[in-house]
Amino acid sequence: MPGLEVVMLRLAGTVVSAAAKAVLAPRPGAGLVPAPLRPLPKTASPDRLAKVLGQRLTEAYGSLPEHERTAAVDAVRDGFTAAGELDAERLFALALDPDRLAAELRRPHPGPGESLYEELLTLCCAHCVEQLTAHPSFAARAAVKQARSADAARELIEDVRDRVGPRPEAAALAFEEKYARYVEQTHSRLELFGLTLGRSASEWPLDTAYIGLAVSGEPRQAVGLPHARVATVSAEQALAGTDRLLLRGPAGSGKSTLVQWLALNAARRSFGAELADWNRCVPFVLRLRAFTAAESLPLPQEFLRAAGVPLSPAPGWAESLLAEGRALILVDGVDEVPMRLRARTEAWLKSLVTAFPRARYVVTTRPSAVSEDWLAGRGFVAHSLLPMEREDVRAFVAHWHDSARLACPAPDERARLDAYEQSLLTAVSSRRDLGRLATNPLMCALLCALNRDRRMQLPRARKELYDAALDMLLVRRDTEREITGVEGVTLTRDEQTALLQRLAY
Repeated sequence: MPGLEVVMLRLAGTVVSAAAKAVLAPRPGAGLVPAPLRPLPKTASPDRLAKVLGQRLTEAYGSLPEHERTAAVDAVRDGFTAAGELDAERLFALALDPDRLAAELRRPHPGPGESLYEELLTLCCAHCVEQLTAHPSFAARAAVKQARSADAARELIEDVRDRVGPRPEAAALAFEEKYARYVEQTHSRLELFGLTLGRSASEWPLDTAYIGLAVSGEPRQAVGLPHARVATVSAEQALAGTDRLLLRGPAGSGKSTLVQWLALNAARRSFGAELADWNRCVPFVLRLRAFTAAESLPLPQEFLRAAGVPLSPAPGWAESLLAEGRALILVDGVDEVPMRLRARTEAWLKSLVTAFPRARYVVTTRPSAVSEDWLAGRGFVAHSLLPMEREDVRAFVAHWHDSARLACPAPDERARLDAYEQSLLTAVSSRRDLGRLATNPLMCALLCALNRDRRMQLPRARKELYDAALDMLLVRRDTEREITGVEGVTLTRDEQTALLQRLAY
């Protein structure tokens, strides 16, 4: 078939020439300079391509009339001739895809030779792309093209993001981080209401001031004893055992401090192994005394505003956290709710638990406000904060003085604090009245402040010591916490003292 071989060789020459013009052009490396600095290698010979194409034509299309085969070969050649130079930029625009190049060069070719035309076109386009990518300059040019394309894509994405805003998930995550920073800043210091005595500061770093507290655990039957004995566990152990905790404790026992500690660690994601799963929680601190004048208690979308947080989340943010089980609801001070509003508070808590059963809840109260089985029907486990033991008192006194030293720049005053600490530890160990007072965290803090303010001269008379404590508990603490009264009634210190005297009598 000499005539067909000639036609095939012409096609091969056209295809090779189309790619060779681009390959042999003076574009060294990535084509970043106008003239080459080194000679380029020769391109592939048309004979090789003609042989490959001829072999395929003979094997698959030997039964096709010669004029049909010749027409198909000429049609492919005409397409390449019309296309002109197939340079790198053109092939990059087609993503180096031979099928896309074939689609660009394809011309209608009806008749028996249509299948041959399609196969020849595909093989020739693949050869062009292969020849270009095998050239030494291709890798450098491709790298530059890829970098520029990635940069253009990044600019396009940023432009779209500026127009439509970030994705809802990204916006929610960014707000969560912003809120966590706010919680950390606002809860990282412990306020000691009513203890601004002389040189004693009113707030301390919570990391330094906080000590772990013990609570009553489940009753356990001791061997040989007829009655069950209440076990003692740490507050962290109690929290790890339930997602719904009712924490009971008298005034100053550390309920609010524990709430603050939980909020801070949730915001920092710094819980230890015992509460590791709580690190995925977002805290919401709801102090009930702030809602006594409100017509209703806050719904989830109102939590931040009700808590005085000056941040505005996207609609549905809080509800999503509650539904996913990532919300930590810290409800502080049921006892600070007037009696007439406690049924409303109970109904509000029950509705929250019913609507969002996967969230975690911690509710604090004084024992006199509600019964131990309050909310038990909703799965709340009640624990009572216990008085501090001797080692707890020593740890508390050490933490208090460590905090004082951090706030004290003068070296001589820090040295005096060492003496104050040892003096107080000796006093609470040797004086029974002080020892009993010191088992309550708030009263222990009062003793630390009095001991420093009076330069280790604690009142010898019990009445003088109790007068200082009563002044804090009856007047200054509620005033500084902005509690103006209960049930709409405000009592002076004398009136409160008279009432307590009658109750005590």
